[in-house]
Amino acid sequence: MKRWLITLVISAVIGFAVGYLLSVGFSFDFLKYSDGIVIGILVIVFVLLGISFVLIRQIKKLHQTEFIGEEEDAADVVMYKKFTDYTLFVQTSLTLSVLALCIMIVTTQKLALIILALVGLGVSYIFLVFMTSLLQMVYPERQLPKLNDPKYGEKLLDMSDDGEKHVILIGLYKTFQLMGVALVFGIVLSTIYSVSSGNSQLFSILVMGIILIIMNGKYSLSIREK
Repeated sequence: MKRWLITLVISAVIGFAVGYLLSVGFSFDFLKYSDGIVIGILVIVFVLLGISFVLIRQIKKLHQTEFIGEEEDAADVVMYKKFTDYTLFVQTSLTLSVLALCIMIVTTQKLALIILALVGLGVSYIFLVFMTSLLQMVYPERQLPKLNDPKYGEKLLDMSDDGEKHVILIGLYKTFQLMGVALVFGIVLSTIYSVSSGNSQLFSILVMGIILIIMNGKYSLSIREK
């Protein structure tokens, strides 16, 4: 799937939600619509898991098919792109499942929706664990570390070539910058919501502020010691 399309859809959803909340002065009753919001989230979760299952089958088929010459290089590129899509969908479904479960616990606590959220969470976790096996199919010539290895990230980075390390570095740095902006935006939005609705979001604001400080501190200390 085209990344610009994913970015466009996510931006449109966030923009619509923020615009709507501003238009109603943040008087939207989340509790009243919590069941509908959770059902919508769970639909997205199971759609993503369904697409992820299809991607598993496609990657397996490409891995078991013998290609020669340029066809092999083209197949490797396709497998890599499908694997990155799989990673994005599984991580997103895992996050959305946790979100749906938390919303249900703090709102209506309907057992059926809690069970569905747990099912989504469990399947997402299984798919996440299977990611290592799938990565081994994409890079069959490499001896990948086990997922429970405490130095999994470091070993995975060590076996990457310079080009791959550069791509990972660029991706991580962009994510770091985006996370900082997103947390500041979240703090501002929560403050506006607290003032407009009268529902204090002080705890959430403090948590986001602490995470932002820890994140920036960790980055500064990491590059300072080099």
